[in-house]
Amino acid sequence: MDPANARFDHYFTFEEMESFLKAMASRYPDLAQLSSIGKSGEGRDIWAVTLSDRTTGNPDEKPAIYIDGNFHAGEVTGSMINLYAVKYILENYGKDDRVTKLLRRNTLYVIPRVSPDGAEVYLTTPETLRSAPRPYPFPNPDELEGLYPADVDGDGHILMMRVRDETGEWKVSSRDPRAMVRRKPDEDEGAFYRVYVEGFLREHDGGTIKNAPPKWGLDFNRNFPFKWVPEVEQPGAGAFPLSEPETRAVAEFIANHPNISLAFTYHTTGGVILRVPGSHSSKESPRQDIQALIAIGEMGAEETGYPCEPCFEEYYEGGDAYSRGAFDDWLFDHRGILAYTVETWNLEQRSGIHQFPTREKSVQEQEEDYLKMLAWNDRELAGRGFENWRPFNHPQLGEVEIGGWYAKFVLQNVPPKFLEAECHKNTMFIIRAAATLPRLVVDDVKCRALGDGVYEVSAVVKNVGFLPTYGSHKALQLKKAEPVTAELCASGQEGQTREAQSQEDPSQEGPSQEARTEAGCIEVIGKAKQAIGHLDGRSGTTAAFSSWTPRAARDERVRKASWVVKAKPGTEVAIKVKSPRAGCVTETVKLE
Repeated sequence: MDPANARFDHYFTFEEMESFLKAMASRYPDLAQLSSIGKSGEGRDIWAVTLSDRTTGNPDEKPAIYIDGNFHAGEVTGSMINLYAVKYILENYGKDDRVTKLLRRNTLYVIPRVSPDGAEVYLTTPETLRSAPRPYPFPNPDELEGLYPADVDGDGHILMMRVRDETGEWKVSSRDPRAMVRRKPDEDEGAFYRVYVEGFLREHDGGTIKNAPPKWGLDFNRNFPFKWVPEVEQPGAGAFPLSEPETRAVAEFIANHPNISLAFTYHTTGGVILRVPGSHSSKESPRQDIQALIAIGEMGAEETGYPCEPCFEEYYEGGDAYSRGAFDDWLFDHRGILAYTVETWNLEQRSGIHQFPTREKSVQEQEEDYLKMLAWNDRELAGRGFENWRPFNHPQLGEVEIGGWYAKFVLQNVPPKFLEAECHKNTMFIIRAAATLPRLVVDDVKCRALGDGVYEVSAVVKNVGFLPTYGSHKALQLKKAEPVTAELCASGQEGQTREAQSQEDPSQEGPSQEARTEAGCIEVIGKAKQAIGHLDGRSGTTAAFSSWTPRAARDERVRKASWVVKAKPGTEVAIKVKSPRAGCVTETVKLE
């Protein structure tokens, strides 16, 4: 595949995705590195792309943002957003100032398809599934009683079936024959229906039709350690936390990259940016982290048009029906990474239907909403997103009607016509979010001669980023963020210093008692590497402006470091400041 000609007007199969990624990595070797972080259950590579300008430093030593897609097999919009972001960022390096700064200062890790096996089934067959095409929790799902989804009429799609039934709760709308609306409580005359997924029945005795359990019930987004519970409490949980090769590979990747402070995991559908925590109240999390999540989420709302909402309080309405073992909660509550689940695309939202805050709707409101979606379909898709109901002689149920939404690429995923626009606006959010990462600066470097080839070297270390050098206060609580260090060494020998005890009698007083560090032609009296602690970012100062004069407070965004060094005049020394989440910067100074 020629990446320059890649078109985001359809969904990539695994082969297309793999070809695209390899071509991009080959075309931009200094900016993109492609690696496999593991194998799926069926042996496909789980690809990761590292985007960063290697000429400005080791990507793994720069502040990083992480994105992924396709945790759920059918949510392929997220995968395409990831791929579009890769293409846009690489092609605009050197042209767009924000993109150029991103790759020079930071690193973007991209895992576009966490579930390659499931996505391939979704894209190449009529089937739908949650995560992976392997039997779970039942070893022999084809023996399970009930109605199971199938392409009954052989048209390549699994739609819906409506069956005339006097006990039915549905009726045809008088305003549009495509719409099904709730039967009123007192209605007892007319044609009423039961509505089912298109499919066949096993062991049906002519009585109540019940749905068979899904044959592929795994849910990768319920398989992470934080608040994981077994299948009896959380469907899809897996045999144990990280029991699946795909989730284990992602978790290990995160653990092996301590420079990640911010993460986006892309899903469908909802048209909403959900901020952590998702399994408990925001009040139980550090206030500064919630402030930061709100502020970054506001930028996302500006770029995407999606509202940014608290996951637990709004999406789960503060109740017990939250998702156990979710990836974003693990990122935040176990790793201290600020995380968002971005639920892209929402047909109801596009149709002008009320979304947040959630509330129960009357039968009349439900009908109005359905008619708005059909009107959008007619206007924007020329009616092609919905299959009109047509009669069919079902081999088990007799006369039925088959029809309904082409759910895969109208309800669950953005229609291909709008795919590139959906990808673009989310990519703009990613680029803006990367600019919030911590950023170390070494400033006001000074050298003062003390005589006899001895010099005092000092520098001011600043964090000019929005996020603190520890990424989040949760990371501090979890002890997942190492403090900033400042090291003095001979220029060109950064990281190669060694400490050696003075050869003089350690019982003698004076400088001979100091530990000395030798590196090339310099001798540092004292410690060459100093721990200077963490530096706050602006994320802790997001309160509204007040006319009241604030009380004086210690500025934790700036620290000073100094050394005493012995060397020949004219020697060049380097000051290296480093922190896993804040990156690594080096400044040099000549001793004179």
